[in-house]
Amino acid sequence: MTSTLARRARIARKPAARKPTGYVVWRGPSPYDGAPIVAIVTLKTSNRKTGHMAQLWILRADIAPTAAIRAGEDSSICGPCPLRGDGTGKARACYVVVAQAPTSIFKAFRAGRYPVATPEFVANLLRGRKIRLGAYGDPAMLPIDVVKALIATVKGWTGYSHQWPTISPEWAHIVMASADTVADRRAARALGYRSFYVVPANTDIAAIPHAVECMATRTRNPLQCADCLACSGTRGRAAVAVDVVIAAHGIGARYVNA
Repeated sequence: MTSTLARRARIARKPAARKPTGYVVWRGPSPYDGAPIVAIVTLKTSNRKTGHMAQLWILRADIAPTAAIRAGEDSSICGPCPLRGDGTGKARACYVVVAQAPTSIFKAFRAGRYPVATPEFVANLLRGRKIRLGAYGDPAMLPIDVVKALIATVKGWTGYSHQWPTISPEWAHIVMASADTVADRRAARALGYRSFYVVPANTDIAAIPHAVECMATRTRNPLQCADCLACSGTRGRAAVAVDVVIAAHGIGARYVNA
């Protein structure tokens, strides 16, 4: 009797299994260079800029994000994005601090903390919520059907791609064309995209025609991405709708001088 009670007590003290904080929704070769990449959706974030949104991460599956940058192999997940820098980690204009969140996500992935799930399963968990497509990495590195499945049940999303010159025009409904020059904006519009245009930090954004300032980074009355959702492609709107402009920020802002 005593042993039975003791066994029950031990069971009662056993902590409940933790619910996963994220899921692997796809693994496969990069369409850019064939290297192994992985897509992970995490369900929570502490990012004050985005607000309460699930996050989609696209990472190399075989090497840490910082190592990929130093070797120039982050192109597997970012393509020829000019914000990557010189391919050795120098002159990098990307605002993502890869040594922080992306590295933590990669370590958790390698430790097996993210179960494998279908995009449809994760979409059911995200029903009525919002998701950020590409907290790191380019969502267009994934099959478009995977991304479509993830946003099928959500209330809204944000997404950006530097691959817009070469990918299917179908992506224009989902993502903003990442633009680095005025010529990029014109070309993206011709392909049916709205653009997310990065300009040097001292630019007078109010003087840029057919564009609005990113509300999450403006000085007065900022608005979290979760409440704004302006960066969600055309979503059935005409491509002539205004673009979104953001002043370069973060540790690499000095390298943006277009």
